[in-house]
Amino acid sequence: MAPEETRTRLIAQIASLLNDGTMPADARAAGLTLIGWLARRMPGEAPSRDGVDEMCRRAAVLSCRPRRMGGRRPR
Repeated sequence: MAPEETRTRLIAQIASLLNDGTMPADARAAGLTLIGWLARRMPGEAPSRDGVDEMCRRAAVLSCRPRRMGGRRPR
């Protein structure tokens, strides 16, 4: 089994245990911590760029628009 598949399987199994509802609070916190650790990037894996291009486009549009804060128009 590939490392990514193993990681995904472990996350799913831990999440199903957490959904049980009878787990003590400390064990639940430990399970959530472990899921967070497993969900991190693999060594050498680039960070996600999801949404970066869209936000760059939005920033470019917003910085080009003149903002009028009230008062008189410039002549």
